[in-house]
Amino acid sequence: MFDIIIDSLIDAVEDSAKLIPFLYASYLFIEFIEHEASDRLSSRLYSLGAKGPFLGAVAGLMPMCGLSVTAADLFATRLISVSTLIAEFTAETDEAIPVLLGTAGFRSKGLLLAVLSLVIGIVSGLIAGKVFPDTTDREHSHMEHELMHSDCEEDECEKEGLFTTALMHTLKSLAFVLAAIFVVNLLVGIAGEEKAAALFSGSDSVEPVIAAVTGLIPNCAPSIILSEFYMEGLISFGSLISGLTMNAGVGLAMLWKYNRDKKQNLLICAFIFAVSVICGYAIQLMGI
Repeated sequence: MFDIIIDSLIDAVEDSAKLIPFLYASYLFIEFIEHEASDRLSSRLYSLGAKGPFLGAVAGLMPMCGLSVTAADLFATRLISVSTLIAEFTAETDEAIPVLLGTAGFRSKGLLLAVLSLVIGIVSGLIAGKVFPDTTDREHSHMEHELMHSDCEEDECEKEGLFTTALMHTLKSLAFVLAAIFVVNLLVGIAGEEKAAALFSGSDSVEPVIAAVTGLIPNCAPSIILSEFYMEGLISFGSLISGLTMNAGVGLAMLWKYNRDKKQNLLICAFIFAVSVICGYAIQLMGI
């Protein structure tokens, strides 16, 4: 048990350390937009229109778990729209594409995964733009920024400067991410990968749903685990798509931490879950 705790902690530290550049860059960007840039610039960033889901989906294809954290931060301060956020979340596959591309016999599936993830991200983002109400209110954005960074005393952040303030927020978020990843790693370590694989055994009819639930785990590990299960023949390609579409690394956890509209968070999660399961079953039925 002690070995599992130590291994879980080491893995959590390593995974969290990879997120530092993305966290710092996102907070630095947010501080710059809120305190130095004009409302016109921030409004342009938010109002990307059809380009938002496309850019979000392209960003999601990059094998970097930290991009979903950045997307969640930017959405919480209303610097990107819900369509851009959902496009990034649903297109994100973390390490799955490199794993498949780097394995003989699965390279074509890796390319197919990249194409399908891009399409799913763009389409789901465009649909989300029609389903979810517009929240472009810049006054609301400023209020969200103040609530999100309420650890700063009045004018304290401004006195510290952008770089120092961004670093303060990075360290606070890093502590949250570290704790979340550690708990997940510990639970997985205790349960064991064999038990996780057993959940999919003999359950073809509900595989995409189970895979989507697995994708809810706030960690980058599900992308690798689901990829390994697929290559070992434990799950279908449709189930792989379902799980990867749902999984957004630690992004969903950060969304719940920073976006104060919990009803909106729930609707976003439900929307992504529905997209994940529908896509999983569709691909499974097509026999891909």
